[in-house]
Amino acid sequence: MKIPGQLPQFENYPTLFITSGEYEADFFLALNGVLELKEQIKMPSREEAKEKQSFVNESRGYELGATSHLERYHEDLKKKFQKKFHALTHDFLADYLNMQEIYIFAPAFVVANLEKGLSKPELKKIRMKFFKEEIKENPLEMIRRFWKTEQKAINPDPPIKDVEKKILQKPRQGKNLHKIP
Repeated sequence: MKIPGQLPQFENYPTLFITSGEYEADFFLALNGVLELKEQIKMPSREEAKEKQSFVNESRGYELGATSHLERYHEDLKKKFQKKFHALTHDFLADYLNMQEIYIFAPAFVVANLEKGLSKPELKKIRMKFFKEEIKENPLEMIRRFWKTEQKAINPDPPIKDVEKKILQKPRQGKNLHKIP
């Protein structure tokens, strides 16, 4: 997918954009004005694991039963997802040695889980984290959001002048004021 001209074109070095949810992730590589989906991880949870599974049997007047361990299944699925995520991240950094920046778009708790398995040099390459899941949105929205944030950091709003502070500190006078007894 071609990146519009008003957005950065990533001509100097490749940049990795990762958007992730709890069980799925998309890896996009931006280079020379093109944003390309390189890899996807999708680990859908089992349909039968969503319901409570149980087996109840009666033997010699006693009820015997077993239930599924839904939480254990989900934890195992998260660990498998983390393992695949880390393997793909390592592979990208090995394939593109001049890659200097990684941008992650995921909920805060997912970012914390994903960072656990990365080494210190890999963690240093994570330039920004956006705590919003962009899995189902247009991939160019990630670049727009990154660009807006970077522009705000470069050109912050001018500081408030002393005269403006005085005006803002004055209480408002008039009919609309509510008197507190």
